[in-house]
Order: sequence, then C-alpha cells, then structure tokens
Amino acid sequence: MSTKILIIRHGETAWNRGRIFRGTYDIPLNENGKQQARLVAQSLKGIKMDAAYTSPLSRAKESAEIATEIQGISPIIHDGFIDMDYGEWTGKKDSEVAKLWPNDHAAWITKPHTVRPPGGTTLKEVFNNSFTAMEELAKKHDGETIAIFAHRVVNKVLIIGALSLGLEHFPFIIQGNCCINEIERIQSGYLIQSINGVSHIKDIGMDLLQADF
Repeated sequence: MSTKILIIRHGETAWNRGRIFRGTYDIPLNENGKQQARLVAQSLKGIKMDAAYTSPLSRAKESAEIATEIQGISPIIHDGFIDMDYGEWTGKKDSEVAKLWPNDHAAWITKPHTVRPPGGTTLKEVFNNSFTAMEELAKKHDGETIAIFAHRVVNKVLIIGALSLGLEHFPFIIQGNCCINEIERIQSGYLIQSINGVSHIKDIGMDLLQADF
C-alpha cells in the first residue's frame, strides 16, 4: 500500500509581498491569498481527499479551509507543521535583517542550515518536527490521499526529507504561495511526482510573487 500526500503552501499575505519575516507570527491571508486558495480547490476537485492537516497559523488554516470545502472535509490542526520561529527577525523586512545581522543573513541565503536567528529555531528543528509528523500521518492513512497545508520552510524540509537530501539543499527548492507538491509514501521511501506546481495560478494570469520568500 501507499499514501498519496499533497503538500500545499498557504496563500499570499501582506508580509509575503513586503518581504517581511513571518515565522510563528499569525499574519492572515490577503485577498490575493484567498483567491489563490480558491484556485487550489478547483485544481484538486477531481481528487478524492481523505483527510487534510494544517499548521495552526491562520494563513495556513484559512487556506486549508477554503481549499478543502469542495471536498466536504474539515482540516485538522497539527502543531507539527507550524512555521519556523525567526525569533528577533520576526516582523522585520529582509533588508532590515540584512543590515542588523549581516553575517547571519548572508549565511541564511547561502547555507541556512547553519543559522539560528536570535531567539529562534533552526532548519534541523523544523525538519525533526515536521518530517516526523508526516511520517506518522502517512502510516495512519495508508492507502489514502491526504493534504498538508503548511509554510515555505516546512514544505521545503519535507521535500528535502522525501528526497533523502541534506538540509544544505534548502536554497535550491522553490515554494510559491499556494503551490501544490505531490509525493507518495511507499514502503521503501518516497516517490516524487511534482514540486512547486503553480499552473493553477499562472494559467489564468493571476499575480504570483516571483521571489521565494
């Protein structure tokens, strides 16, 4: 048996557009983000989804609720998929962090697995929490299809884990708002079907941020 897993990033927020570090701060979707979530719903309407899990943060939770309404299921909050805690970087623009913590910021761009923002968490800690959660859910839902609604950092480390890669590959994976990743958990590991699927947004000419932030 196997478990099909859809890993979906939340829709756009004002802080995505402003290049502001979000982390565990509960910033809601903007109107563009809500529309992106509706497009996810339409894209997945032909797929029978057995369960959906979401980060407790409202941007993921609301994306999940909008995207799964057509499925007739209610997303289940799972703390294992909460975003990375950026500590003192939270609420600051990327450019401001670069000025205040130039060395850490430079490392975050090129080798983020070596960085712990002041008062925050590391990629390894996020990976340990989120990948363990996904593995447990894959076993629980053997033979079914589930969705996980989470965040840029969480999605990236889940994909890295599924690919059996090291966290140093983090900068080389893109996750657009409301992108859909399709993977399958089989007995021997993971099959990767698609990463960063955003055609449901781009094909209608809807605004989609180009920066991976």
